[in-house]
Amino acid sequence: MVNSILFQSASVYRNGKLETNDLFVEGEKISKIDTNLSPNNGSITISLKGKKLYPGFINSHDHLLASYLPKVGGNEKHKSWLSYDNLYKSSGVFAERQQVDPEILYYLGAYKNLFAGVTTVFDHIPHHVQNPFRGILPVKLISDYTLAHSIGNYSLGWGEGPALEYRMAEHAGLPFVTHLAEGLDDDSKQSLRLLEKMDALGGHSVLVHCLPFGQKDVEKILEKGASVVWCPTSNLHVFGKTTNIKLFLDMGVNVCLGTDYSPSGSVNLLEELKTAKSIYFGLYGEELPESTLLKMITENPRKAFRLGNPDALMPGLSADLLIINDDKNKSEINVSELSWKMIDLVVIDGYPIYGAEEYRSLFLHFGLETEELSIDGKIKLVAGSPKKLLKQVSDSVGYKKSLAFLPNF
Repeated sequence: MVNSILFQSASVYRNGKLETNDLFVEGEKISKIDTNLSPNNGSITISLKGKKLYPGFINSHDHLLASYLPKVGGNEKHKSWLSYDNLYKSSGVFAERQQVDPEILYYLGAYKNLFAGVTTVFDHIPHHVQNPFRGILPVKLISDYTLAHSIGNYSLGWGEGPALEYRMAEHAGLPFVTHLAEGLDDDSKQSLRLLEKMDALGGHSVLVHCLPFGQKDVEKILEKGASVVWCPTSNLHVFGKTTNIKLFLDMGVNVCLGTDYSPSGSVNLLEELKTAKSIYFGLYGEELPESTLLKMITENPRKAFRLGNPDALMPGLSADLLIINDDKNKSEINVSELSWKMIDLVVIDGYPIYGAEEYRSLFLHFGLETEELSIDGKIKLVAGSPKKLLKQVSDSVGYKKSLAFLPNF
């Protein structure tokens, strides 16, 4: 028998706004969205009155293998990613991280994202590194892509070269993902021109960072139909500045948001949203609309990574859902104000993966083993065992380890 859930009376995000609706999930898919839906035999009914239902958030840039803390650097600012990477690779934090099994690091990164309402992550790494972890983590990994590490003299040897990787992306209908202009040096400033010369700049391109670009560069990116991923926390930590994101947004470039990796990036996507909002106001003296921020973590990455209909809350699509309990007006979008405790329930492919204690019957209905944790005095349930993971980390490094992207167990 197919498991089914009827979510009633939620403020559902559709067509750019929140409206009261019911949402019916059958198996792994959304079945119906309408008012006054009736349950089927055997379905479980959950009232979401006063709560908001969003598509699951998408983190458009992370490196899960580097899910470890504390951050490295920050006082010295760099001109290129390589300079910072050399600093990180020579640090005691990196040496300690190397004692932890890669599978544990991947799980840590997955829970980091899950607790922030993320259901899907783009983990920028060659396929052979990521392959063992696909389908086993508590969040989804975007697995269909071609890639390069970066464009320029310092690029690591990921993939078969940008020209061939881009042609493969075109042929297979996939995104081609690369760091681009991750720095302020001449190599970074010339990287867009080089990418275009390789015939690897186009509608399949997903370009991460793009720090030093100006009007003509943005015009070229827009003309070619490429997408951009903004990682302001990491940019500020490493370089002391970020890209002119208002220019990209005003010109209509498809912009996504990512945390980047833990050594330089944000604690989680919720922190990244706050940073994005804050730095935008600081740079431009105006508010970055909450609706724009929400699109950066839902619709825009669906376009960039070719995940299907940009409107994820549609019948027939995967039931990747996020329920928010924020005590705000039911029609008010306020994603930059979200905190851990407001993440009320995360559903992935129709299964409850993380949520408040009030959903215990839902977890039991699905026969899922859960672990209890407390966030700001509220009991939450999560599939799997992040507590066990953290103990394994502590055992590996020889002392009790805490990580800011996990609750304090």
